[in-house]
Amino acid sequence: MVDRARNTPDVTFNIHRRDPDGLRAEGKREKDAAQTGASRPPVQGGPATSSAGKVPMPNANLLIPGTGGITLEDADGNDVGWPVLMRLKSVIRGVQGKSDEELVELLGMEHRPGQIAPAKTSLAPGITLHPGRVLRVAYNQLQTGVNQFLYDWRADIRHSAGQLIDFLRERRPEGGRWNLIGHSQGGLLAIVASKLLDDEEEFARHVASVSLVGTPAAGTLNAAEAMIVGDNAGERLIPVMRRTVRMWPAIYQMLPAWPAVVAGGGEPLDPGHQLLEEGGWPGVEGIQEDLLLRARELRELLTDPLASMDGVDVRFYWSENRKTNIAIRGPTGGVLDWDPVEQEKGDTLVPFATTLRTIGTEHGPKVRRFPAPCEPHAYLCCDDGVITRVRRRLQ
Repeated sequence: MVDRARNTPDVTFNIHRRDPDGLRAEGKREKDAAQTGASRPPVQGGPATSSAGKVPMPNANLLIPGTGGITLEDADGNDVGWPVLMRLKSVIRGVQGKSDEELVELLGMEHRPGQIAPAKTSLAPGITLHPGRVLRVAYNQLQTGVNQFLYDWRADIRHSAGQLIDFLRERRPEGGRWNLIGHSQGGLLAIVASKLLDDEEEFARHVASVSLVGTPAAGTLNAAEAMIVGDNAGERLIPVMRRTVRMWPAIYQMLPAWPAVVAGGGEPLDPGHQLLEEGGWPGVEGIQEDLLLRARELRELLTDPLASMDGVDVRFYWSENRKTNIAIRGPTGGVLDWDPVEQEKGDTLVPFATTLRTIGTEHGPKVRRFPAPCEPHAYLCCDDGVITRVRRRLQ
């Protein structure tokens, strides 16, 4: 059920590996728009607009992008950018010229125990951040005939899933049900939304099909890498992002559900020293116990992920053709470091076999596997083989 008591009202980072040439092109478009004042492409809706007028959407297809797939804006509509654009030195209003401390304040969040919604969407005085627009370079094959759900992908996934529920109810297409395309974290929103409803049959009344593209249903070690290392945001921004990402609940909530921390011989450490527990982070500053608790709570919701989707046509779309980390070495000298020691085939973020084994092999008939070369995780929605199959399920 949706806990409304906790769900009270109230850069960017990406755990995906992106293609530099595509990002340079995206950065150039943002730079040109900032310099010329060109208008941005319209978006179809999100938390800020989901209840305004309760206008039905023009078609039944809805994209829920993944982590970092939506820009962040301040209250004046200024795009605060995201790290790759900072690294490319694009001219993004709100970021240019800021010190490291100012960037940490700008992109940091504050959450209070017992409250799902963020207490602050930015730590900078007088600033609030909200979702802006979908990153076209990752979703260029879903621009026509597909609506877009906007959300703050840093926040507690249950908070965003609650906003998705409101959107599905209030903007339901006339005479039909939704076809959802959830990429990466976007797929987790769809799963969690189905689990939060009091009436287990309600989700099927709103939704006809769900395409879960590269959804980390059992988590990903890339989330741990981001929290330990700081991601590949450029040398200057590594310490900035390392501090900032440790304030984002959604990243904690995508930590691996399987025992991913192993001893020297490859055997898993005990549960108290795995990544969902405070004891799994020795020597790492800034890890928040409340956010780890949120991760464990979400993991319970993700057990048997399709249990509340009876009457909905669901497909997982996972690839199995790129090296993907599944284990890191435990702490040495009392400090956890990023030391991956085991890989398997996946999409660079979601390991195929480990994920299916963790959520249950009984879901196998709903899985569409792509063993042949295809795009990496961040670009699965641009891959011809994947998107052809997804589009067959749309109206």
